[in-house]
Amino acid sequence: MQNKEIGGEKSVNEKNVEVFNRYFPGCLSIENDDKLTLDTGKLKALLGDFSEIKEEGYGLDFVGKKIALNQAFKKNNKILKPLNESTSKHILIKGDNLDALKVLKQSYSEKIKMIYIDPPYNTKNENFIYGDDFSQSNEEVLKTLDYSKEKLDYIKNLFGSKCHSGWLSFMYPRLLLAKDLLKQDGVIFISIDDNEAAQLKLLCDEIFGEGNFCSLLSVVDNLKGNNNTDGIVNTHEYCLIYAKNKDLHIFKDMLVDENEDELMKWNIDEYGYWKEGRNIKGTGENAPREKRPSMFYPIYLSDDLEISLEKSNKYHIEVLPLTNGKEVCWNWGKDFLQANKHELIVKKVGDNYNFIKKQRPLLGDLPSKKMKTTCYKPKYSTSVSSATLKQLFGEPIFNYSKSIYFIYDLIQIATNEGDIILDFFAGSGTTAHAVLESNKSDYQKLSEGGGGLFNGLNAAFKERRFILVQLDEKIDPKKNKSAYDFCLNTLKSPSPSIFDITEERIKRAGAKIKEACPNLDVGFRAFEIIDDETNDKNLSQANQKDLFAYSNPDKMETQTILIKLLGCEGLELTTPIICLIENALYLAQNTAFIVGDVEMSEILENLKDKGVEKISMYMPAISNDRLCLELGSNLFDLKLESGDLKIRG
Repeated sequence: MQNKEIGGEKSVNEKNVEVFNRYFPGCLSIENDDKLTLDTGKLKALLGDFSEIKEEGYGLDFVGKKIALNQAFKKNNKILKPLNESTSKHILIKGDNLDALKVLKQSYSEKIKMIYIDPPYNTKNENFIYGDDFSQSNEEVLKTLDYSKEKLDYIKNLFGSKCHSGWLSFMYPRLLLAKDLLKQDGVIFISIDDNEAAQLKLLCDEIFGEGNFCSLLSVVDNLKGNNNTDGIVNTHEYCLIYAKNKDLHIFKDMLVDENEDELMKWNIDEYGYWKEGRNIKGTGENAPREKRPSMFYPIYLSDDLEISLEKSNKYHIEVLPLTNGKEVCWNWGKDFLQANKHELIVKKVGDNYNFIKKQRPLLGDLPSKKMKTTCYKPKYSTSVSSATLKQLFGEPIFNYSKSIYFIYDLIQIATNEGDIILDFFAGSGTTAHAVLESNKSDYQKLSEGGGGLFNGLNAAFKERRFILVQLDEKIDPKKNKSAYDFCLNTLKSPSPSIFDITEERIKRAGAKIKEACPNLDVGFRAFEIIDDETNDKNLSQANQKDLFAYSNPDKMETQTILIKLLGCEGLELTTPIICLIENALYLAQNTAFIVGDVEMSEILENLKDKGVEKISMYMPAISNDRLCLELGSNLFDLKLESGDLKIRG
């Protein structure tokens, strides 16, 4: 290598390779003889020239790769329509994640710290429910990719099929877009099973760079195991981990998961570690029955000390809260006890029965260490995940959702306060639930030193934020009657979908967390992906036709327009927007949005001394054809130049 700098710093070549591979991973490499080798075919593909893809050398190739790459870089024609009013910093999007990732790229390029996804596995049971858009005419695709018509038809049939090529073509464009969203010190976790683990590893090597591979975790999620066709009991799945830049990402410590000295002091059950805590029988001035009469009720036990609130032949031992013969009350209400019987230990002392609460460890109670490649914790199992959903919904909604505890642990080792976590295969919303629980744990830990919860959020505490994307996938009542009936009868959904479950879980999980931490942000802003046929031009590019007779005369709702303009200006979707003139003039940070008819004098008056650096005009909502020209001639008064005015359509 040449131009080596003093003091052990990186040479010019090494720095160039680092910068080059940041944006074009896998294209430039340093061989054993210290010579640089450039894969021109791969570089052309990433730059959008699909005339060839390198065939020589070692790598992953599959039928449909070119068209999958074309899907990733094809111009986006979708925007987000708000579905609710909220000031929350969390986001939930309804729609195809390929479209969502393209929309998010405008506002969140290199802003996401962690991505977790649990994509559809390539099983023999069913095809994908995602239908990637091939809206380009056949002639356009044939010309762009140099395909014959027969080959194009063949490849289109592969998309959504059960073969390796079909699954890889589905994942390829999504992972390419996901990489752009990650911060330089960001990391992605991908859950996967045996069917595509090997292919996914090769695909991620190409997208993220082989040197950014971190680990392949084996996650034990079924303690009993499932028998496959070969008669081998399968107890685990995998989680593939890649960093955007491995040199920059640092994994933090997590709670240990095996019996070391400190852990010998703890017991363990299917919900995790515990010690004996306090008796749930009331003590002190609020203990007497008359203080809390609803907390005085009988608990029934079986001969083997199982708990019930209903008397029966099996549960025939009645226990009332009595202290020295006086009636007191339980510290747990009946509903809470019914839902948390597994958190009690029953001990018989003479003729008395004591109900002891299991004390679960808080963050910091257990010694910490690095996560192991074999992840075994009882609480990672699908049975615990099903129990978590049942507690939230009151009935079993899904049988195979991911463990909130597993994703919680990933969040703890990979992120810090204030980071953004993205999941674009949201499913039942486990990732959002885990983010909220992480915020709760960190906030409670922070508040311990202040003698309890703060009245308001501590200025030093920054909540993690989630962005979730879920397809409006309809629930088949034949395959999941419980979820279908719940959406239809409880949620009153006219067309039950997985998105209904995602949304409701976040609401219910947030409500529970709000009880313990009333000041935390547990809401979300909901959006739906809709079509957008408009174009974006700045003032210097706009012609008379653009200014006086815009191509799209239909007006969208004001909030939808504003969200679109946030993306156009690279602002986050949760950026506060100040209304200066209703349905006409708004301000987001240093950018003014004109979305309706307004006089030039009003613009100058309202934007004076606001520090405005850019203006976006949404022309289809403006009937005053002269406004754009007037604004262009008055930019100097706002200390702006022509390039600071954007004509949006």
